[in-house]
Amino acid sequence: MMLRYALQSVRARKAGFLGAFLALVCAAALITACGTLLDTGLRGTIRTERYAASPVVVSADQNVHRTTVKHKKGKTKVKRKAKAIAERAWLPASLESTLARTPGVARVIPELTFLAQPLTPAGVGIGTGGRTSYGHAWDSAALTPYRLVTGSAPQAATDLVIDRDLAGRARLRPGDRLTVQSTQAPRSYRITGIAAPATAVRHQTSLFFSTAEARRLAAHPGQVTAFGVLPAKGTSTAQLRQAVVAALHGTSAPHPDTVASHAGTTALSNSTAPHANMAPDANTTQLAGITALSDSTAPHDTTAQLSATAEVTTGDARGPVEFLDAATARIRLVSMGGAMGGTSLLVAILVVVGTFALSIQQRHRELALLRAVAATSGQIRGLLGREALIVGTVAGVAGALLGLPLGAWLYDRFVALGAVPATLQHTTGVVSPLAALAATVFGAWAAARVASRRISRISPAQALAEAGGESGAGAEPGAAALPGVGVGTDPGGGGGAEPGPEPGFGPGAEPGFGPGIEAAAEPGVRANLEATRPKDPRPTRPRTKHPQIKHPQIKHPQIKHPRPTRPHSTQGRSARPRSTRILAGLALLTLGVTLVTLLSTLRTEPASTPVTFLAVVVLSTSVALLGPLLVKAATLVVGGPLRRTGPCGRLAVANVRGNATCMASVVTPLTLLIGMTCTVLLVQPTLGDAARAQVREGVRADWVVASRGPGVPAEAARQLRAPHDVVTEVVRTTVRVGLDKYAAQGVTPAGLTRTWDPDVTAGSLGHLTEHTAAVSELAAGQLHLRPGSTLKLTLGDGTPATLTVVAVYARGLGFGDLTLAHDLIARHVDNPLASSVLVSTTRTQTQLATTLRKFPGVQILAPDAADSLQAQREQANAEVNYLAMGLVLAFTAIAVVSTLAMSVAERVREFALLRLAGATRRQVLRMLRTEALSVLLLATALGSGIALAVLTAFSVGMTGRAAPSVTPLAYLTVIAVAGTLALVATALPGRVALRVRAVTVATARE
Repeated sequence: MMLRYALQSVRARKAGFLGAFLALVCAAALITACGTLLDTGLRGTIRTERYAASPVVVSADQNVHRTTVKHKKGKTKVKRKAKAIAERAWLPASLESTLARTPGVARVIPELTFLAQPLTPAGVGIGTGGRTSYGHAWDSAALTPYRLVTGSAPQAATDLVIDRDLAGRARLRPGDRLTVQSTQAPRSYRITGIAAPATAVRHQTSLFFSTAEARRLAAHPGQVTAFGVLPAKGTSTAQLRQAVVAALHGTSAPHPDTVASHAGTTALSNSTAPHANMAPDANTTQLAGITALSDSTAPHDTTAQLSATAEVTTGDARGPVEFLDAATARIRLVSMGGAMGGTSLLVAILVVVGTFALSIQQRHRELALLRAVAATSGQIRGLLGREALIVGTVAGVAGALLGLPLGAWLYDRFVALGAVPATLQHTTGVVSPLAALAATVFGAWAAARVASRRISRISPAQALAEAGGESGAGAEPGAAALPGVGVGTDPGGGGGAEPGPEPGFGPGAEPGFGPGIEAAAEPGVRANLEATRPKDPRPTRPRTKHPQIKHPQIKHPQIKHPRPTRPHSTQGRSARPRSTRILAGLALLTLGVTLVTLLSTLRTEPASTPVTFLAVVVLSTSVALLGPLLVKAATLVVGGPLRRTGPCGRLAVANVRGNATCMASVVTPLTLLIGMTCTVLLVQPTLGDAARAQVREGVRADWVVASRGPGVPAEAARQLRAPHDVVTEVVRTTVRVGLDKYAAQGVTPAGLTRTWDPDVTAGSLGHLTEHTAAVSELAAGQLHLRPGSTLKLTLGDGTPATLTVVAVYARGLGFGDLTLAHDLIARHVDNPLASSVLVSTTRTQTQLATTLRKFPGVQILAPDAADSLQAQREQANAEVNYLAMGLVLAFTAIAVVSTLAMSVAERVREFALLRLAGATRRQVLRMLRTEALSVLLLATALGSGIALAVLTAFSVGMTGRAAPSVTPLAYLTVIAVAGTLALVATALPGRVALRVRAVTVATARE
């Protein structure tokens, strides 16, 4: 029966549940979309293209591993962790002979993959349709396979074969010349042939060189990217895989530069290519028996499991070997989807609880009558809970269905922005929609339970008393306080009220409103009605006195109603917020302050970013709980100026103060919208501006050489060098110290202090060599380093290195946490081209440009121009974060509109009584605008304060200074958008409510 009553209640109060329904639909859609991103990161398929014809692929492990052994209470616990390295790991070429002798192997094809970007004469990359361009040796074309459709295979060092897709886009044919920028200086090649793949290749462009030229461009002598293993006739893929695993287990093939041999730390184990913490893949086998590759700087006691650990892959597991960026994107998507989903869920809970609370407040009379007619607390909670389950189920299903295309659109935008490669296929399952449905239903039920605590726990007499107080004083709190509105004039003599009554209102215009309306109205409203009632000229009949019959007096318990003398004191539940609510609000405020304090101590972006947005949500939640007190406090501050604006201002002040709880439900989403939007828009500028400021202060060079292509070749830097000039090449990468990731740069040590000043605080840059390193103060503090300390790290391609710290510098945010020698870094990255070249010289820009005229795409910039170019690149990267959080902000904006519309739409009877008292439509709308502006002012102050506190703490932690970057235009835009939403969401429902005749509304049954 209760379920049937709940269905009838939902059907009869569709408008009242509309706001909660919209909030739940948006929440379910967001959770589903974020869930599909998370699902893609965990289960997304990376299909192979390059290795389609090779059923078994042997490659190097792309992870650095750490094994921890703990002994506790006689038990031994072994914990293994792995993190992906930034660059491609390479294998010894000598393994080819071992694989060739393996039973069941028909052919072993070594693979070389390296940077190869085709260029136009202007130095701009030729359009490849969004595909990444790689270079290979023609001998490895059989791995796909590629077959010539015209021309011949490359023989000479300047011969080149291109794929058919590139030939069609660039309109190239055999005999044409094509400039290619690879790892060395750009070179012009003669196209000798055009090849086509036997299977579809959609995500890469292939350029094939002669074997000798490919080895030169790969710049890894004695090493290969991978081996493709083809089976002999009658050998299955499974049999071939087992044979290769057995052949590689326990072999040793030292690198030519190896000084010391060090075996891997684990025996034969299974792991996935992208991340060892993910679910094991049956098609990937990891072998730790191969000797680890090492650099001349590698220590003799290195025990980390490094890049020479071989992996044998088959099936779909070959895809991550081919597309390293897609394998890395898995982790990024898991992190991004989890962060977005968690933030969306927290925002949804906050918004939905506020929406349900507002809906229950508007039904206070109905619920009070149910309590008065013997409904128990459990029945009230059960009714509201079932209503929430009905609304949550319908909204959850609709939102989950909308979330599937939303997730696909979000994935496509991430691909378009370059945050996720197209090779990682979008995955959609049933888990995300079902999880969103469950979260939505549970969230709706929990929100209804929280919002119904007050009405279900108080006694029936008190509930009826509060309902009576609300229907009287609480519904029209400002009408009794402003008798001047009753006649449409400003008692102050010329205020903002319009003189005269509303057109069409007066004797005979809307006759027939009876005593029932007067009885239901406030005493002040009744006085106004009596004052405006026309006098009846007819004589009155004398009343006949009847004898009174005295009955025995029976004492009944009296229900004390609140006195309606002051409008703000008549609404029991808004006048005195419960102590539990205040205590919960103070607790969350304390938690928010703790998070802000913690944020000021975090020095890395991955650690500070989630805390930043969590602090905004927690502080906004404390605003929701402390809202009634904040609204009343704000009314005391702004009430005086607003009252001076006239009767409409006095009405607005009385309404805001009298309906503090209702207004708090409106302030909360507005505060969250302003605070979250300001934080999202200003976090990246705060970090980027501080980093660029350090770069501007640290770059001493006269000119900066940059490139429109993949980078500046080392040959260009060599041609710039002169006896009295200093040229510093800068190449960037990411290294790992243990399992922790650090941004690193390689710089040319010679004359470094003339072009670069990182603000050295200890040691000296004069001792920087291939065996030494300089570290930032952040890295030095985290790793407990100082000049003279030993630093063990893993380079980008998995090669171990042991270096000595020679300097500590302060400008780590702009220049990275680790600074090594250029030649050391360049040997262990996929792209050894310099990201920039710093030049200290007396030569002019024109002279430098003349020297580099043979290098297409290279440009000479002043340091300020280079800084502007870097700002543009950072803005492009920030678009990913804006897109990720934009959906959450859109959801919050929808919640703002729906909450405001609900709060206005339920005041139809109040507006009618005000009009019957003499207020005009224009006066009522002006009162609504004043209320909306009051709420907006409070939300702006609270949201701006939250954003300022969080951004200041973020700035202190990341930059060491309390100087958040606030763009006035961006901030004013946020306030303008929030104000527009508030005014529109208030004015439109208000106009609709005022279209109905006042007497019709006032005489209608509730």
